[in-house]
Amino acid sequence: MKTVAALLVSFVLPLAAEERPLFLPFDVTLGGQKAEMADGNDLFAPIEEPVKADAVLELEAEVPMLIVNAFPCKEDGTVVESQAAAVIFAKDTKQVKLSDTMDKKKLEPGNYLANVVANGKTSRIVFQVGEAKKKVDFSKILGFLKKKAGG
Repeated sequence: MKTVAALLVSFVLPLAAEERPLFLPFDVTLGGQKAEMADGNDLFAPIEEPVKADAVLELEAEVPMLIVNAFPCKEDGTVVESQAAAVIFAKDTKQVKLSDTMDKKKLEPGNYLANVVANGKTSRIVFQVGEAKKKVDFSKILGFLKKKAGG
């Protein structure tokens, strides 16, 4: 009976792990806020409230290499092509500050689409740096990305 139970657990645990959203395969917290997929949104996990330019991005566990690429974007999700992506690399860590960019430049106030890469997987988040002037309508970004993806 113990063997049957062990076999059942070995089959069920991988299935439970596969239930994670495609673009949020691991949890990301930014500025103390956990990124979570919203209903009907399978392309990114928003950070609801604005964060400071030096906010801490944190994972649940230490990883050998953490890479963050943050792309400035407009409210509709269009990447601002005239601005370079902010890139952060860190080894053997579970957290970085947004201000730890390779070029040592802080993120300007505005909206960002970011790919957080760890252990060969990528979580995609959207966040705003700066003071909350108005609530960001993340559905605009979702609509733009779905249209761009053809779906």
